[in-house]
Amino acid sequence: MAERTGGEPQTDRRSTRWDGHKAQRQVELVDAAVELIEEEGTRFRVQRLAERVGLPRSVLYRHFKDRATLDELIRRRVVESFMRRMEPTLTFEGTIEDSVRRVVGAHLDWVAQHPRLYAYMGVAEHTMGDGSLVADTKTAIALMLSDRFGDVLRALGVQDAPIRSVAVGIVGFVDTAVNQWVHDPEREQSKEELHAMLCRSVWAVLDATLRDLGMELSPQQRVADLEQPDRVSLD
Repeated sequence: MAERTGGEPQTDRRSTRWDGHKAQRQVELVDAAVELIEEEGTRFRVQRLAERVGLPRSVLYRHFKDRATLDELIRRRVVESFMRRMEPTLTFEGTIEDSVRRVVGAHLDWVAQHPRLYAYMGVAEHTMGDGSLVADTKTAIALMLSDRFGDVLRALGVQDAPIRSVAVGIVGFVDTAVNQWVHDPEREQSKEELHAMLCRSVWAVLDATLRDLGMELSPQQRVADLEQPDRVSLD
């Protein structure tokens, strides 16, 4: 029996000595699953994962509560990869046009490089606000964009603009268009053509929103200068 000190039971070190090893092993197994999906598609079988890592299926499952737990951990790893690609683009450096091209391009590039992982995320199945991991990720991106838009608009003297709805709409539009494109066996546009179309569409939404707020800006306007209104050049 574990000794007690000050009325509190001491932790039995035998029960925790392998926790770090188990956690690391779980990470390695999830990484292997991600690689398997990249190579073989979204309908991967746990038996294939067991064969890949050289473990009996029963032993592999000791690292996860069930298949649903494994799937959730894989999706988390995929979302982390996606967000690592997206987050640096949300700084809005350069011109408005540069910023739009960079954000849209990062989304499209990641999907083009990892179409099977994108499909595994179940993007089409999750809409913003449904409480899922994927939906929460899209919502987080939209909120980051709206916060940045809001900062710029407040610097220009516009308070309480309904920019969050615009940001959510833009993210949803881009995500839906990319999702359709990546699953279309007869793509009507190349990746470059899709990128250009999405950028034009995003700017059209931003331009219309700005005009409704009484502002006309050039897409060549530097975003940093928008926070210094005396340096803004109107279109």
